[in-house]
Amino acid sequence: MISEPELEGEDGGQDRTRPPVSPEAPREPDASGTVVGDDVPPLPPHRIRWLWALGGAVVASAVWAGGLYAYDRTGPDLRGYRISEDLCLDADLSALSGILGGKRESRHAVEEQRAIDRSFCDITMMPGRPGEAKDDALPTSYSSVTVNYSLHKETDPAPEFDATLTPLALSHVIERKTKRIPELGERAYLMTDSGGYTPELKVLDGRAVFSIGIVSQSVAQGPPGDGQPADPEPTDPAVLEPAMVEDMKALMAAVKE
Repeated sequence: MISEPELEGEDGGQDRTRPPVSPEAPREPDASGTVVGDDVPPLPPHRIRWLWALGGAVVASAVWAGGLYAYDRTGPDLRGYRISEDLCLDADLSALSGILGGKRESRHAVEEQRAIDRSFCDITMMPGRPGEAKDDALPTSYSSVTVNYSLHKETDPAPEFDATLTPLALSHVIERKTKRIPELGERAYLMTDSGGYTPELKVLDGRAVFSIGIVSQSVAQGPPGDGQPADPEPTDPAVLEPAMVEDMKALMAAVKE
């Protein structure tokens, strides 16, 4: 009578291919690195691989959580930019002063919030030096230079920067031209209208957004009723552009820690 073949490892849970291990005998690790004994069954290779994968996932989750915690503590990278308490002091504008005239008066404002810090400066420039005018003589024109600086601490302004370069095209606004300025921040543009008036330089650098705009005005001469003076001839944008870029670079450096 032919008996049924014995199934390996199924005789009472004992593996017949491996001799029983005496409780007093030292336990040696097998090829997989697992100590084998009658009370410590070896782990299947696929289970060992699964445990390694689980351990890797736990480590990756811990690293991700640690990075998120560090981000919450430190916030976004502001590249060293800080709030400007007085933008009229930080914006020296010496290059533009050499073209448009000396500074006559200025006013500034600053607002600090959790999401954004904003600073503003408006400076009047006139030809000649203060105190040189005799009697009631006045310059025939002056320029108003407006500087804006915003530091976005929670949201990234980059996606909206290009879309908001120029103001809304109202009926009385002349079409403006846009020129890319290289090697200034991340992106920089100079906007002018078709006649060369009201140039404005806008710069994006990380979370910081800057702008310098110029508006030329005429000064009325004589008693009222003599009519409005003619608009002053605009300064050639080719002359203003390098001065605006130079003053912008100085401003960006001044508001960094």
